Amino acid sequence: MIRAKLHKVVSVSLLLLMLGILYSCSTKKNTFTRRVFHNVTGHYNMFWNGRESYREGVDQLQKSVKDNYNKTLLVYNYGTEQDAQSLNPYMDKAIEKASINIQRHSMFFNRREYVRWIDDSYMLIGKAYFYKQEYNKARRTFEFVINEYKYNSIRFEAMLWLGKSYNQLGKFKRAQSALDNLRNEMDKSPDDVPRKVKMALPLVRANMFLLQEKYNQAKEPLVDALYLRQKRDMDARVRFILGQIFQQEEEYYRASEYYREVIKKRPVYEMAFNAAINLARSYDTRYDEDSRDIEKNLKKMLKEDKNQEFLDQIYYALADVAFKNSNDSLAIEYLTQSVALSTTNNYQKTTSALALGNIYFNLPEYELAQAYYDTAVQVIPDDYPNKEDIELRTTYLTELVDNLVIVQTEDSLQRVAAMSEEDRVALIENMIEEIKKEEERQKELEELALLNSQNTLGGNTATNTTTPAGSGQWYFYNSSALSYGFSEFKKKWGNRKLEDNWRLSNKQATFDEPEEQLITTQTDSTYVDSTGQVVKVPVSNDPHTVDYYLKDLPFTEEQVAASNKKIEDAYFNLGMIYKDKLENLPKAIETFETLNERFPDNEYQLQSYYHLYRMFTLQENFDRATYYKNLIVEKYPDSDYAKILTDPEYFKQLQEEKNRAKILYAETYEHYEAGHYYTVFSNSTRALEEFKEPANLLAKFSYLRALSLGKIEVVDSLQAALDSLIIKYPDSDVVPLAQNILDYLKGPVDTTSATGGNKEPKEVIDYSIYEFNPRSKQIYALVVSGPSVNVNALKVRISDFNTKFYNLDNLSITSILLDKTTHFVMVGNFETTTDAMRYYNAISDNEYVFSNLENAEYNGFVIAKDNYPVFYKDKDVKKYMAFFKENYLNSN
Repeated sequence: MIRAKLHKVVSVSLLLLMLGILYSCSTKKNTFTRRVFHNVTGHYNMFWNGRESYREGVDQLQKSVKDNYNKTLLVYNYGTEQDAQSLNPYMDKAIEKASINIQRHSMFFNRREYVRWIDDSYMLIGKAYFYKQEYNKARRTFEFVINEYKYNSIRFEAMLWLGKSYNQLGKFKRAQSALDNLRNEMDKSPDDVPRKVKMALPLVRANMFLLQEKYNQAKEPLVDALYLRQKRDMDARVRFILGQIFQQEEEYYRASEYYREVIKKRPVYEMAFNAAINLARSYDTRYDEDSRDIEKNLKKMLKEDKNQEFLDQIYYALADVAFKNSNDSLAIEYLTQSVALSTTNNYQKTTSALALGNIYFNLPEYELAQAYYDTAVQVIPDDYPNKEDIELRTTYLTELVDNLVIVQTEDSLQRVAAMSEEDRVALIENMIEEIKKEEERQKELEELALLNSQNTLGGNTATNTTTPAGSGQWYFYNSSALSYGFSEFKKKWGNRKLEDNWRLSNKQATFDEPEEQLITTQTDSTYVDSTGQVVKVPVSNDPHTVDYYLKDLPFTEEQVAASNKKIEDAYFNLGMIYKDKLENLPKAIETFETLNERFPDNEYQLQSYYHLYRMFTLQENFDRATYYKNLIVEKYPDSDYAKILTDPEYFKQLQEEKNRAKILYAETYEHYEAGHYYTVFSNSTRALEEFKEPANLLAKFSYLRALSLGKIEVVDSLQAALDSLIIKYPDSDVVPLAQNILDYLKGPVDTTSATGGNKEPKEVIDYSIYEFNPRSKQIYALVVSGPSVNVNALKVRISDFNTKFYNLDNLSITSILLDKTTHFVMVGNFETTTDAMRYYNAISDNEYVFSNLENAEYNGFVIAKDNYPVFYKDKDVKKYMAFFKENYLNSN
C-alpha cells in the first residue's frame, strides 16, 4: 500500500512536470495541451485547498477540546456542539472546495471515475460534515462513496467512517454491522486495504463499546489496537483507557502497569499527571504493598508550581490511599482539603464533596452530610452520574437540617428567655466577646492570606470537623458553627464591612444615614414578666449589643406557645423525613417518640402512633407494635387508623371508595374536555356529596365544578366557587390555577397593600393558537424594539455571522415591521427543528451580532413556517415566547 501511494504521488508529480514542460513549449495553437494542464492542476489544487482547510480545523479542535479525566475516556473526543460550531469556517471551506472540484472536473463513465481526487473529494465532504457533527449528512456521503466506488480501495475508508458516524448517532447496532462488513471486505482483499484503515478499525470498535459504557468488551479491541503500533499520542491514550478500565474492575496491578506505560510515553502533561494520580489510587492493600513511597510522591507533587490547579485531585488521591490504609480521619482531612482547594474542576469538587457527604450520611451526621451535598449540587456538571438522585437526596437533607435548626433555635431561645436577667445578659455578653474574637481571627487570617497569596498552601484551609453543627450548643455559642458561618459568608459575599447595606458592593446610589438616627426610628418590644410588670426590650440592629439578641426571645406565654408549635411541626416533619425519605427507621422512631414525650397533646399524635406501629412491625418488634396499636384503638376508636387495625376489610373498602372516586373524576374530566358542562357540574356535585377523601381529588372535583359553573352561569358564580375552593382546600395542587383565574377576574393585584404580599401569581398564558410540528420547516426570528435600532446594521452583522459559520446553508435574511418601533428579522429556512435550534444556540452566544443592542429590547426564537402567519396576525411576542419555551427549549 505504501508503494501504491508513493506511485500515485510520483505519477501525479511526473504528469504535472511533463504537462508543464509541454505547456511552456507549446504555441498558442496547441490548446489541447493547455486544457489538459489546466484541468489536472486545477482539480488537484482545488482539492488540496479544501483538504488543508479541513486539516486546519481538525488541528484547532485537537488543541481546544478538553478531556474529562474523572470519567473513562473515549478513544475519540470530537468536542461539544459549541466546539463543532467553531469549526464551521474550516469545514465549510473544505466542503465548498471539494464540491466545486467534483462539479467541474468529474469524468464518470460506465460506473467508473476517470479523474483522480474526485473520490477523495467525496470523502473530504463526508469527513467535514462529520466534524461539524452533522452526522446524518456525513453518513449519507459515506454510503454514496461505498456504493459508487465498489471497486476502489477508498470504499474501506468510507466503511470505517460510516461506522464512526453510526457511533456518534448512538445507532450502535448499525455501527456494529458496518464494522463487521468492513472486516469481511478486508478479509477478501487484504492487500488493497490502506494501513490507516487497518490501524483505526479496532479503535473505532473500542469506541463503540466505550460509548455504550461496555468497558469489559472494549478491552479486546483496545489491546488489538496496541499491537498495530499506533502513533505515540494515540498509543498513550489507549493505554490510559485500559488503565481506567482495569482500575474500575479493581484489577489494580494491571491498571498500574498501563499507567506506568502512559507516563513513559511522555504524553501531554494533563494526561501524564492523571496517570500518576490514578497510579497512586491503584495502590492495592491485598498484596501488602507499602504506601509510603506513593504518599511521598503525591506530597512532592503538592509542592510543584505546575500542579497548583490540580491540588484537589492530589488530595483526593491521598484520601483514597488513606482509606485503603483504614485511616479514615486522615482521609476525611484530605477530602476536606480537596473540596476547599477545588476552584476550576467542578467534576472533582463534586466528587470530593459527595465523598464527604456520603461519609457523614452513613455515620449518620446529617447536618454535615447536608453541607457537603449542598456544596456538590452548587457545582455539579450536567453529565455527572446520577445527578437527579444526588439533587433529590440534597433536597431531603436540606429539609431535614431546616427542621433540626428550628428545634435547636427554638429550644435555645426558650432556654435563654427562662434565665434570670443577670444570667441572660452574662451569657449574651460572653457570646458577643466570642464573636468579636472570631472577627479578629478572621481579619488576621485575611491579612495573612493576602501576604501569602502566591502560596496557596500557606493558609489554613482545613475545615473543623470535630464538633458537629448539631451538637446541641446554641448556634451563636458554638465556635465551630460560627467559624463555618463566617467562612460561608466570605465565600458568598467576600470581604464586607459590617454596616448598613452590606450586601451592596457599590453603595454610591444609597443614602448614608447616621446609625443613631436609624436606631431612634425602631420600636421597642414589650413583655409581661412573672411579677406582672411590663418590661421593655429595646430593639437593635447591632450584633455587638445585648439588645440585638433579646428581640427574638419568647418571654410571653403566647410567644412560648408559638415557639412550641414550631418545635412540634419540626419534630413531625423530621420523623417523616427519616422514615420515608432517608429510610432511617431508628431515627424516625426516636423522633416520633420524642415528639410525644415532649408534647403529649400534640396534633400529630394519632399519625405518629400509626407510623410507630408500622415501623415496629417492620422491625419485628411486635411488643412495641402492639403497644401503639392499643393506644390508637383506645384513644382514637373512631379514626380510620383504628378501623384499619381492627377490621382488615376496612382498608379494602377505603381503597374501593378511592378507586371509585378516581374513575368518576376521569369520566368527569373527559366530559369537561368534550364541553359537556352540565354533566361536569352534576358529576362534581355528586362526588363532593358522596366522597369524604382524598382531599386533593375532591379539590379537583371542586375546580371542575367551578369551571363548569363559569360556562353555564354568570362569571360571579365562577368567582364564588373558586373563592370557596381556596378556603376549603388551601394546600391543593389546583389552588394556584384557581388563584390565577381569580386574579384575572378581579384585575391587577395591589402588591403594595398589607394583604397583597410580595409574591405575584404566576401568569398563565394561553398559546393554544400555535401548533408544534417538528417536521415543519423552521425560521430563526429576532424581534427587536427600540426607537434607535439600526435594523440594517443588525442584518449586516447577522450576515457576517452566517458567512463565517453557515456559509454553505444559503440562509436568507429578511425583515418587516410589526409596529412603528418593532422590527421582525427572519433567518431561514431550516429543514429540521434540530438544525434551527443549533443555529439559535450558536447565534445567541455570539457577542458580535448583539453588540449594538444594549439599549433595545429583543427576543430571539425559532418559529415554524406554519406558525409564522399566526404570529404575524397576533403580534403577541410574550405569548409566542411562552409557546417557544415550552415546546422548543424545554424539549431541547
